[in-house]
Amino acid sequence: MPKKTRPPASTTESDRGPLLGALLRRCHQVVTLELTRGLSEAGYPEFQPAHNAVLRPLWERPEGMRSTELAAVAHITKQSMGALVDQLEQIGYVERVDDPNDLRAKTVRLTKRGRDVGRVARAVVRSVEADWAHRVGATRLAALRETLTALLLSLEMDA
Repeated sequence: MPKKTRPPASTTESDRGPLLGALLRRCHQVVTLELTRGLSEAGYPEFQPAHNAVLRPLWERPEGMRSTELAAVAHITKQSMGALVDQLEQIGYVERVDDPNDLRAKTVRLTKRGRDVGRVARAVVRSVEADWAHRVGATRLAALRETLTALLLSLEMDA
């Protein structure tokens, strides 16, 4: 979390351009739209952007996670996560299995179809990145990735 600071007393040159958050949000929207389109074309027309809240963490943790953990990672309510998991279970992307550490609980994990859509999603996003590198130059895009990575690491250290 960013440290609380007071707003500057005067307007600086950097205050006149678009806010960084707005630029990052717009780039994220472009990736999301291309991802949804690309997955639909690849045979996953039921994929919705909200499904990323469940699928992205599971692609990183193939052993699965409890719904409560997924909700915490996504910063959404347990009820909202439950509804997303229900949808994804119905369309065959995830399954609920007994939690090996607590048989009263369930773990959500990817099915083969969920793993497959993850591979396709990664290829679609890499294609978007390649297009951006073509548009602005590979060096500039690499510098952006490096800068954002450094910023995120710094923010994680503050947390």
